[in-house]
Amino acid sequence: MFESITRSFEIVKRSFGVLMGEKKLLAFPALSGLAMIVLLASFILPVFVLGNSLLFIPLLFIFYFASYFVVIFFNTALVHAVGEKTDNRPVSVPGSLSFAFSRVLSIAGWAVFSATVGLILSMIRSQSRNRGIGGMIAGLVASIIGVAWSFATFLVVPVMVFENAGPIAALRRSVELLKSTWSEQFWGGLGISGVFFILYLPAIGLGLLLAFLGEFTILLLLLPVLLVYVALVFVLQGAIDGIFTAEVYKFAATGQAPTFGDVLQQGKISG
Repeated sequence: MFESITRSFEIVKRSFGVLMGEKKLLAFPALSGLAMIVLLASFILPVFVLGNSLLFIPLLFIFYFASYFVVIFFNTALVHAVGEKTDNRPVSVPGSLSFAFSRVLSIAGWAVFSATVGLILSMIRSQSRNRGIGGMIAGLVASIIGVAWSFATFLVVPVMVFENAGPIAALRRSVELLKSTWSEQFWGGLGISGVFFILYLPAIGLGLLLAFLGEFTILLLLLPVLLVYVALVFVLQGAIDGIFTAEVYKFAATGQAPTFGDVLQQGKISG
């Protein structure tokens, strides 16, 4: 287990090294975030109008599908760009976006799968609230299924990118690779979550402190700065998450986890 933990954090360090060597990778989570803001804004009025009608569930599914499509599309572009960087080829944001467009059918297919599972689990959790012991058990089961689904699908996007697989084949391959990467996924993901929890903490802590002290005027004045800071950390986390996914896939496919020093040296050579 110690070897697995060490390897996991080496992959995490390498992920940060890849980003240090290629800041263009930040463009993809930034574009994804902007697209999600536009998507959310476009659904506000339909949700308000159809909130209590029979059309709400179909609308909710469309929203889930659109949300997953946006995230998967830009993650596909990001993982492709990571592959270009780690293979010492020039990274092009338009080029990687063009690559994602070339896989749009696979992306849409996977978005349908993801939206279906996500909506079902969300409805189970929603219906299980305030339903006593049975509801608690149903909610717990939904949460366990959600975690298992996250692990099983962790490498779907890299498989679609690097193996040119469709959504079903990519899911099968991701589950297959899970056998050799679940520990790296867990420990690496835990490490990344810890790092970004610390990065989010100053903004969240300052906001809560000012609210607790009743300094709402100061809080309102600082709110734009805090929001910008949180947005920057969000973009950084999105980039690291995508890079980490690509690096875990590379380890699963090759059995090798290049070191942090390797990627820094590659950056010097390619730069």
